Amino acid sequence: MNNISNITEVLKALADNSRLEIINLLSCGKMCVCDIVEELDLSQPNISHHLKILKNADLIIATKRGRWIDYELNQDKFKGLQDDIEALVTKQGDCSIKRSECK
Repeated sequence: MNNISNITEVLKALADNSRLEIINLLSCGKMCVCDIVEELDLSQPNISHHLKILKNADLIIATKRGRWIDYELNQDKFKGLQDDIEALVTKQGDCSIKRSECK
């Protein structure tokens, strides 16, 4: 997947206030759904839906612990996203775009 497609996929998954709140919570460490429900004013099914979207975008990692599932940030994915965005906005010597003579 090229960088722009990767950036687009991840930003679509992040383009929701509830999912960003979940990401913010998970930045403190692993949490199960019941902990997230306790912190946010959302139902358990709603949170599970958002977790599925974040997991499908590879932004979080789910680890089974008995009958519970713990969720945590996929730090490698966020580092890759940061690198991809930086590469997108800081082209160096790679701009061979033919420019018109706009006046």
